[in-house]
Amino acid sequence: MLTLFALVVGSMSAFLPARAAHAALPNVWGYGYLDPSGPLPGPLTNSITSVSSVGTVSGGGGTYLVTFPGVGASQGVVHVTALAKTGNPVPQPPAWCEPDAYFQSGADELVKVSCWVLTGGGAALFPTGFSINWLSATYTGPPTPDLAYAQSDGASGLLAQFDSSGAPLSVAHLGIGVWQIKLPGVGPTGTGLGGDLQVTGQVTASGAPARCKVGKWVNAGGTQLPTVLCFAGASGTPVDTRWTLTYQYKLDLRGLSPYGWGYFWQQATAPPLTNLDSATGWGTVTSGAVAPAGIGIKMPVIGPTATPFSEANVTAFGPGPGFCRFGELGGGPAWINAGGTLLIRSVDCFDGTGAPLPTDFFATYTSK
Repeated sequence: MLTLFALVVGSMSAFLPARAAHAALPNVWGYGYLDPSGPLPGPLTNSITSVSSVGTVSGGGGTYLVTFPGVGASQGVVHVTALAKTGNPVPQPPAWCEPDAYFQSGADELVKVSCWVLTGGGAALFPTGFSINWLSATYTGPPTPDLAYAQSDGASGLLAQFDSSGAPLSVAHLGIGVWQIKLPGVGPTGTGLGGDLQVTGQVTASGAPARCKVGKWVNAGGTQLPTVLCFAGASGTPVDTRWTLTYQYKLDLRGLSPYGWGYFWQQATAPPLTNLDSATGWGTVTSGAVAPAGIGIKMPVIGPTATPFSEANVTAFGPGPGFCRFGELGGGPAWINAGGTLLIRSVDCFDGTGAPLPTDFFATYTSK
């Protein structure tokens, strides 16, 4: 199987545009998810870190503290995606989750997470589940494919940044709740789009909830230019707040090439290089409608992909305050191994009022 995987990856690379050598990613990371029905405090489900520890979570009622033991770092990025809670009411109300703060504590990385739901013109804390991915990378070493990330300060600066080309990132604050960030030297050359983007909002300086997404995306000759949009959680109006962004190309969300991974852009005119499965190559991830308003995703990745270590994230794309989360159809996990194919059972998206909305989105999945 390892030989087969090597042949598949080799055949994939034959169709990729050549790029300059980029830096390796000696990084620390951790991921997992809070099962909405799981005990608290307790371990994250499917969790693993770069030092083989298991993340833990405590709290409840919509506020949580995640600990990734042994992988603390002074800078990095966190992405969080809500998981629908099983049980009553059905269907679950539209919820989203975000990191209030994350920081190193001794050898560990601590992430404060809050989860919210729209409530008739407002927002309230809500006890839903979530998936979470933490990464800190540095610039040294031999060539590797492409990864870039950033943490915005909510204005015109960056609190954390990494680019595998070694070049500095820059961000322009274009107006309230609107930024364009420049990621130099990563992704396909030319103007064609390739790879995946994930964006996660953070609570505002006053502690109010916010939601962030990708509004536009341009490739300027190998410099990626995503536009980030952020909205107040309660009103859906544009708001300045902190956010994190990660760009991945031919790598998973941690900048690695693990056993099984993939990414997918749900959009009618999405180019081929935004759809990648690590086992079967470009253009093999598929999607289909799921009632009442969700989208199911299939990735034919190698091996037992959904257990015991795996994680996924989703980010909405396009104008307006729409947002997405993972659904849990009929109970059970949000993604499963269906005969060797990863099945993300439903990505559910909503407009700014919480009504179901078939919006575009980016989805990414990784496993150990």
